Amino acid sequence: MRLLFTISVVLSGIITVGAIWVTQHFTSTFDAAGTNEMWSNGNPALFFIVFAMPIILYFLFAMVVVFEKLHTKYHVNRQRFIAGYTTLFLVLLGYTCYKISTFNKMAQPYFEQKIGYLNPYTNDLFFNVWTLLAALCLVALLSFYTSRPTK
Repeated sequence: MRLLFTISVVLSGIITVGAIWVTQHFTSTFDAAGTNEMWSNGNPALFFIVFAMPIILYFLFAMVVVFEKLHTKYHVNRQRFIAGYTTLFLVLLGYTCYKISTFNKMAQPYFEQKIGYLNPYTNDLFFNVWTLLAALCLVALLSFYTSRPTK
């Protein structure tokens, strides 16, 4: 890989992880005994993801190229890795959906109206290391289908 591409992938990865960390840091914690009032702009933690979204998308699409090069360099067993990536993706997706639904069932009795799935208390359920790993599994799967056949 070329040096500039490698540097851009590393920097965009650092920015992606940093944006997820800052989003988790600014996500309000749900306090069942408290008032749980939502402030004026509603969801300030999502601003960090929104502003970093072009860099996050670049990182994910660049990782397609990185995985493609890794898979061809190390001559991986295609079916075994596809099964592994798919299994890990489905496990992480199921875990995330389970956490979101249990949080929603736990928190809903404390609100007068129905709360949405994406609210100031659930940002860390959607934007965390596990969902980043699930996205990387999906990107790794995609890299098998975008690679050119070797001669």
